[in-house]
Amino acid sequence: MKTSLYLAGLLALAACSTTDKKPATDASGRVVDVKELPAENSELLRAYARGGEEWSAAKAKALARPELARFLVDNLTLEMIRAYRAFGGVDHDRAQRAFVRAKGELVSMPEQSAPVLVALLEVADPVAADVASAALEEIGKPAIEPTLALVAHGDVDVRQRAALLLGKLPPGGSSLEPRVREQLVQRLGLEPDWLARASLAKTIGRRGSLDTVATPWREALERALGDTDPAVADAAAEGLIELGDERAIPTLIDVLERAGKSGQVARFGAAQRALVRLSGQAEKPSVAAWREWWAARAR
Repeated sequence: MKTSLYLAGLLALAACSTTDKKPATDASGRVVDVKELPAENSELLRAYARGGEEWSAAKAKALARPELARFLVDNLTLEMIRAYRAFGGVDHDRAQRAFVRAKGELVSMPEQSAPVLVALLEVADPVAADVASAALEEIGKPAIEPTLALVAHGDVDVRQRAALLLGKLPPGGSSLEPRVREQLVQRLGLEPDWLARASLAKTIGRRGSLDTVATPWREALERALGDTDPAVADAAAEGLIELGDERAIPTLIDVLERAGKSGQVARFGAAQRALVRLSGQAEKPSVAAWREWWAARAR
């Protein structure tokens, strides 16, 4: 909560700051003029402004000290968001250069920046959350674990942001991906919000398609085909298409049959679309035709 309140203040500062006047945050998160900072902190920001070898040396020195590294990450985050908010202003080109540079610096220090950027996903500011997500997507694997911790967050918007971001991050490898798999599959079965469930279904399809194990991902999506919300069932069908595991075909045929009998047009269409994509066949005229084809395929 303390971190969230601090970040909310940081975002408020980014919203009201102009390109002509750029206050900073000190080590405690207090908003100050650059002149009020300790000498080494203000000199670090000046080195960033000057760039070149001087900045490279100052950055390396700062990253070796946790308190100074956090100060740097906070102010680079402030710079990135402030520049993004200035995109529609009179000096768009300068704002874009400032944004790209600040984001690039944050991406280059994932160990220090990822926790702060992930915390921005918890703040009720969609612009800041989108900007943070874009940076975390570039950071890649180091962003997985802190993002995964948000899939069971109390705020549905935060859960959805985390689910969508995890769908864009790379595989976690043998040490991390099994835990990602387990938590996402479990969360899909527990998630009360239909929009978050749909996001999870799409993410499960994407991550499953890159995993060495398909069965848990597939079984989760097969269960989601029966979701009470047709949008979630549609997302599950899309997830199965991306997963590419043809062992889902019998379940899809069953869903097709039930949807046809109950007049669920959207669910029927989603199942039919997934069958066509997974089988490589044209649409078949009946459920019986699909079953006959699958039986022949199994033989």
